[in-house]
Amino acid sequence: MADARSGDSPPNKLTLAPAEKAGECARKAIAFGVEALKNNQAAALKGEAEAMHQLRVASRRLRASIQMFENILYAAQVRIYRRDLKWIARQAGAVRDCDIKTKLVRERVQKIDPELAKSIDPIVQALELQRKAEHAALCESLNSKRYTALLAKLGAPSLRKASAQRKLGLVANEVLDPIVEDTLNRGKKLDKDFPARHFHKLRVRIKRLRYALEMLSTLGAKQHKKTLARLEALQDRLGEYNDTNVTAAWLMSYTDDHAMPARTVLAAGALIHSLGGRGKNLRRQSIKDWRRFERSNLLNDALEEIRRAGQLAPVEANLIAPPTAATAEAIETPAESQPQNDNGEQPREPVREPMINTGTNS
Repeated sequence: MADARSGDSPPNKLTLAPAEKAGECARKAIAFGVEALKNNQAAALKGEAEAMHQLRVASRRLRASIQMFENILYAAQVRIYRRDLKWIARQAGAVRDCDIKTKLVRERVQKIDPELAKSIDPIVQALELQRKAEHAALCESLNSKRYTALLAKLGAPSLRKASAQRKLGLVANEVLDPIVEDTLNRGKKLDKDFPARHFHKLRVRIKRLRYALEMLSTLGAKQHKKTLARLEALQDRLGEYNDTNVTAAWLMSYTDDHAMPARTVLAAGALIHSLGGRGKNLRRQSIKDWRRFERSNLLNDALEEIRRAGQLAPVEANLIAPPTAATAEAIETPAESQPQNDNGEQPREPVREPMINTGTNS
């Protein structure tokens, strides 16, 4: 089955230079995310599916940026950012989830009895009604004072001066370490008997790690690119598993709470069975893919690439930096602009006699 989700790569690429100050990088990353929110707002208000998806992706990438640079931002500000970005992401996600469920139902219905498949219209109609309600709630949020205030606060982040002055290349591994540790610790607990929500939590952490590594792409090389590709594949696999579980759970809940024609109930049961089989395969494959990633040591190699490049970046920046106004004054003045004597020659410095200290050392 094709993945029910479209890619979450940003339409434009954020580039952070290793020789830039960490504070400036934090501002750039946040501004990039705010721009993505604003660019998708009008289309999201119209109900366009892709804009809804990109709005949620933008809020998630913003949360990843804030986590990455949280030691540079003031704690009170970080709390507000996290709280309100989670709020708007949940609002956009509720609409997006309806689109995913509808698409998944339409795809999986091809796997059940054709006669039963004809009876799914009430299910699809219920999802459409739910989407309308969730979209109305999102529109109210996007037009609220709270959302306007959030954009204003994101547009003027306050930075801790001491941390903000350090070069990104020198702090890259430092800002990555907590994200990496969180992801690996969550992955170590992955097991075939664990509840589905544990797999979803691992996916969230993989996504944040991937976003952070993407922001540091200027420091990466071959292993960095390989790591990003593997993380994206893992994220997609776990995302498909989560979509399957969420859709099956929604179908069970809906059939329990609403009166429907008998054949529609049977169709829902067949869909739940089909989704359950698909979910087992995805669960097994997700564990296999994660274990293979752990054993590959790709992530450690990528982090080592970033560390080496980060140490070299400030040195390279100094070597190629253009002369400033201060350094320009230190460059020797052309001969024609220097004072000359009557013969047109440059005056010589007078010879200074060496000074002899005749005193004693005290």
